[in-house]
This record gives sequence, structure tokens and C-alpha cells, in this order.
Amino acid sequence: MEALPPESLASYDAVFGELPVMVALLRHGRFVYLNRAGQEGLGATSREQWLGRDVELFSSEEEVPLVRERIAAVEGSHATAPLRHGRFRKIDGTLLDVEVMTLPVTIGGVEVAQCVATDVSQRAAAERAFAHAEEKFATAFRASPDGIVIVRARDRTILNANPAWCTLTGCDLATIEGRSLHDLGIVLKPDEQRELITRIERDGRVRDVALQYRREDSTEWRWAVVSVETFIVDGERSVLAITRDVTEDRLLQARLRQSQKMDAVGQLAGGIAHDFNNLLTVIRANTELVIDDLPSAEPVQDDLNSIIEACDRAATLTRQLLAFSRTQSLDIRPFDLNDALRTAGQMISRMLGPGIAFEWRLGDVPNVLADRGQVEQILMNLLVNARDAMPDGGVIELETARETVTPETFSEQVTGIAVVPGEYVRWTVTDHGHGMSPETRAHVFEPFFTTKQPGSGTGLGLATVYGIVKQSQGYIWIDSTLGVGTSVHVYLPVA
Repeated sequence: MEALPPESLASYDAVFGELPVMVALLRHGRFVYLNRAGQEGLGATSREQWLGRDVELFSSEEEVPLVRERIAAVEGSHATAPLRHGRFRKIDGTLLDVEVMTLPVTIGGVEVAQCVATDVSQRAAAERAFAHAEEKFATAFRASPDGIVIVRARDRTILNANPAWCTLTGCDLATIEGRSLHDLGIVLKPDEQRELITRIERDGRVRDVALQYRREDSTEWRWAVVSVETFIVDGERSVLAITRDVTEDRLLQARLRQSQKMDAVGQLAGGIAHDFNNLLTVIRANTELVIDDLPSAEPVQDDLNSIIEACDRAATLTRQLLAFSRTQSLDIRPFDLNDALRTAGQMISRMLGPGIAFEWRLGDVPNVLADRGQVEQILMNLLVNARDAMPDGGVIELETARETVTPETFSEQVTGIAVVPGEYVRWTVTDHGHGMSPETRAHVFEPFFTTKQPGSGTGLGLATVYGIVKQSQGYIWIDSTLGVGTSVHVYLPVA
């Protein structure tokens, strides 16, 4: 390798030797000069560690082809290789991030490649850390189950949104960026919207604010919890909003409260029924004693017999209350549900009137474990309700089927109670009458709730059914559409 003239090299070193940047001279890709900053950068403690050695030995593997290409270009065409980021290997093997520029120079008549490099390791490490943090944020942003949207405050233009937010609002992820919130058709309650905007402008942030929203093309109001943070993006004030739809949670809570209310009312009804039954026993017994002491032709006997009849009717009412409160004794034993329904149905059909017909769809089902007499009472209540829903007559459908129940089978219909998984027989009574609104359906199992005219019912029919089913370790739910009809589904455990 051709050496540089000592006097020329000394003059060069006087200028570049103490510069704070790394300066190297290469001849045919080998080091012929390295200033102090360069030696410190490579971690060299003696000239022998770098002098005459190939620069490729100090390059990372992925950098070797590019280093070779840049030196060849400089030495062959005398072109300057522009500034670029590179990674070089120190003597101890660690990598050094640098920004390097290579250009041709002539020292003492000898053409060499001059490399000027700046250590940017700290900046590169910071950039990598920032990029890693950005990648983690982007991953969390995309994968978050909560809806996240970033909006420019000035004109409410959407800067970014994650898939969960698009699902929540019904928007297309591919076309949402750059659109205005006004274009999405999301409607908030006016007073809640004003309160939210006021708090954001006043405090710059909000936490877990509950509000209702809906799309313009929908009548369904849903519940959401929103948290908002304001910050600066590209010099403009922006808003990051995290939204969680809690509609289902609210429905679950409402159903749980309804279940607890039903249990409380059931306990009250059971206590009243027991006390009332004791009073009826005393009234009936004393009335019978008076009748026994009177001559058979005494006119007052008819009045006393009316008292006994009233006591019997009241006793029937207390039995219904006890069934609702689940405190009456049941004769639980296996029996054929299909046979019980057919036998009781044929008997009950005579009292329903000539305008009612039955359509049977009884499946091949195993025996159930329940009180047969109480099941017949359930059937009577359901058939009478079905007839009343079809005042002009119609067809009542009765269906049985075996089903495997899991906690998710009818979680939306009977939420608030613990569902015991297992094998059940489902039987369904369906009418095609006037049906029920969702508001009415939410109250049908409450005692004394009725949609019938005064004097036409006590409001205990479905409450009694509910109590019997629950005491039988079963489940019941109603599917009804206003103007279409009603289906009552009863699940009883397989024997």
C-alpha cells in the first residue's frame, strides 16, 4: 500500500487531528490516517489496531456492501458520497451509530478517500426508543377494545381512529380519516353534549363521563362512558377520546335489580300469604261451627255458605301467592312432560272455547323432574293468556324439545340469576295475538301487574308461573312482538 508523504500527513494532522468529529483517510479501502476522535470512537489504543487495516473489518455485516460501493465510487469517479446514517463496529465489537460523508482528496500527490463521521449513537438510541414507543402505542391503539379517536379541535376533523371506534359508530375504517365528526351522523343528547364540551374547554380533560348516543338512522339510544384528553398535534390543539359502550352492562344491571326486586316481592308475598291463610282458617272454621249450630232451614245459612265459598276463593289466591314466593311444597318426581301436556291440554281446551285450536309439535324428550300438578297449572295459565290475546280465536302452538343449557343459552333473557348448565326440556306455548311491547314484557312476571280490564284478572297468573318454574329449578322467558304474537319458553331439568 502506497504511504502518504510524512510532511503532507503532518500538515493534514495539524488541521484535522484535534477536530471533535472522526476523520479518516482510506487508500484502496484501508486506513492510512485516523485522527484522535476517530481512534477514540473505534476504541483503539494503538496505531497497529487500525493502520493498514481494511475498513470493512470495522463495518457491520449489513453495511459492508454499501461501504465497498461508496469507496469504489469515490476512488473511481472522484464523486462525493453524500451524508448518510451508518453503523460501524468498534474494536470491542459494539456498534457505533454515525453520520458519515466520503469525498476524494489528494494528500502529497496521493489520491485518497476522506471519511468524516459524527457519533449519533445517543440520538439514534433515542429515535429507536421513540419508534419503539410509537409502535407499542400503535399496537395498543389498534388492539384496544375501547373506541379511540383523535380529532382536531378547530374543525373536528378526524385525524385517526381505531377499529373499535369504527365498530362502535358504524363507520368504515378505510375512509374515516380526514372526515369531520359532523359527517358521521352520531347524535348525543343535547344537554349531555353541551356539558361534555363545557368540561373539555374548561378543564382540558374529562374522565368516565356517562352519556347516551345514537346514529341518525337509528332510534336506539345506547349508553357510553367517555374519557377525553387534549394535547397538541403538529401545532394544533387536538382531542383524544376513549369511548366504551356500556349499554349491555346497564341492561345487565337493570335485569339484576329486577331479579332482586322480584325476590323481595316474593318474600313479602309469601309472608302475607301465610298470615292471610291463618286468618282464613280461623274464619272458615268459625263459620262452619256456626252452621253446625243452626237449624238446617235457617235462612242465614246461605250467607254463611257464601263466607265459606269466599274463604275457598281466597285460599286459592294464597296458594298462588305461595307459588310465586316459592314457599309452597312441591311433589317433585320424574314424569313424561309430553303426556302431561297432552292430557291437561285436552281438558283445558274445553274451557277455552270453540275458536281456539291447538297445533302440537312434541319432540322425543326425556322425563322431566318437577311437580306434574304444578306443571298443569302453568299450562292452564299460559293457555288462558294465549286465548285472551286472540279474542277472535286462533291457533295455539305447543312445542317440546331437548336442549343443552349453558350460562350463555338465554343470558340476555334471564340475566340476574345463576344458570345451572345441563340437560333440560324446553316447552313453548305460542299465540299469534296482539303481543306485548318491550315495556310491558319487562313487567309481566311482577305480581298484580296486568294489562286486562279491571275485574278480569288478578295479575298473579304469570307471577305464579314464574314462582313454580323457579321452585322447580327451571327457567322461563318470554319472546313477544307487538301485533305479531307471544312465545313463552319454559325450561325444566331432565330427570
